[in-house]
Amino acid sequence: MAILEELLTILVAVGISWARMTAALIISIIFSLCVGILAAVDRVAEKIIIPVLDILQSIPILSFFPIALYAFIIIHPVIGPELAAIFLIFTSQAWNITFGVYKNVRLIPLELLEASKALDLSLWRRLSSLYIPAAFPGIASNLPPSWANGLYFLVACEIISIGEVEWSLPGIGTLSTSYIMAGRMIEFIMSLAAVVAAVILTNLLVFIPLMRLSERYKFEERAAEIPRVWIEKVSGWLSRVARRISFSVSPRITLFELRIPWKASRILLIAVLTIMVALLGHSISGRVSAEVTLAWAQDVVEAFQRLGVVDPLVMIGFSLARVSAAVAFGLLWTLPVAILIYEKRTLEKILIPPFQVIASFPATLILPLIAKTVMDLGLPLELGAFLMILLGTQWYLLFFLLDGLRSIPYEEEEVCKALAMTRLQKLRHLYLPRILPSLIMGLIVCFGGGWNTLVIAERAVLGGFTWDLRAPGIGRMLSIAVDEGDLALLIAATIWMAGFIVLLNRLLWRRLYEKAVRIVGVA
Repeated sequence: MAILEELLTILVAVGISWARMTAALIISIIFSLCVGILAAVDRVAEKIIIPVLDILQSIPILSFFPIALYAFIIIHPVIGPELAAIFLIFTSQAWNITFGVYKNVRLIPLELLEASKALDLSLWRRLSSLYIPAAFPGIASNLPPSWANGLYFLVACEIISIGEVEWSLPGIGTLSTSYIMAGRMIEFIMSLAAVVAAVILTNLLVFIPLMRLSERYKFEERAAEIPRVWIEKVSGWLSRVARRISFSVSPRITLFELRIPWKASRILLIAVLTIMVALLGHSISGRVSAEVTLAWAQDVVEAFQRLGVVDPLVMIGFSLARVSAAVAFGLLWTLPVAILIYEKRTLEKILIPPFQVIASFPATLILPLIAKTVMDLGLPLELGAFLMILLGTQWYLLFFLLDGLRSIPYEEEEVCKALAMTRLQKLRHLYLPRILPSLIMGLIVCFGGGWNTLVIAERAVLGGFTWDLRAPGIGRMLSIAVDEGDLALLIAATIWMAGFIVLLNRLLWRRLYEKAVRIVGVA
């Protein structure tokens, strides 16, 4: 009877966590459609949105804790922590979906854009008939890794602690952690089994059907592959144009092509955001005086002085090496596996479901097991950090690569077969050129996820258990700042990290992506 009661408790906890995750995922999808499409069709907005997303996806979830808690608790002291948890899960799910939407909409063939313009379609018709269908594969392929990343940080989102203050929300993350801390291994194994079952059902009932459905929304020259709903909506003439698609890319799409008052829409959006910020500022100003604000600013300046210049650079260097090693290893196995799955379609039905289940499993629940195994066997602690970063990043690459391979035109595959190309030749002349945008975007998202996982891989505190590399790392510094309740140090370390990420994205990733888009455009 006690086992049945415990099982019921576990199932209820899983249901609460899944509801929290689902709410955050729905918000993430809405956010990704709004922001990703805007960045893809407006070059001015792109220059603002993409760098901001690069930074946001790379800032560890711990850095959002104080802002989320204070903002939502001010809104409502009772439901504030719950809203903060949903917001924090959102920050771990939204960015890669948004990048997927942006990539797919950016790669819409020029012929379709010209056809929709010639037909004088309204904004809603363009969204429903062109932009959203084009974005759908990017959304579907990124749902499993987004769900996985949300589960990766589920424990951190349900057990929120800053200094001596702690909020524990009901959910499977909180329950599993309590089992581990109490040494109740049977109950912990039951909770893991419940999570695995829930992950399998979620993939079988939601993610896999959506990914299979998304294959209909694929740009290539075969008219039969163009979704029927598109042909019905944009008329037979658009269908005839679609038959001549060459998968070309236009880097010159602007909102001026849309025949709606976008300037007025921008003004309205800015006005709404201003009102929201003003209301939040007014709410905070009633509780925070000017003296307190000045004291906070002084504390942050002092924290920068405590950090100095050399130490943050050393910490960022160590962290970058850890993330780069994990991403490089992930690429070594995901690229050949993705190509193999693409070429052998029967393998897709065999491998994708277990990959999605493994990707969706919350690695933080087995963090104590990884740490204990590494320490008991006398292995280097860096190996444990490497495994934790790898678990939180490799799936981004796999699903981005699969999404890119699925977009290869059928005719180009037939040409390769007619020329009897070897696999190495196909890799050089077909696969790599065609998947370059997906590969680069996957690496961008993968590195962002890697920076995010550092706060767990380099140092994690779960109740009475502490995992600590004892080696320099920016994630370790952020974790220490949160654990000690030193918000000024947290802000200073986050600014250092964000500044480095901005430079890395501006000097490396954005240039690589623009070059990849141009290569695909002329391929």
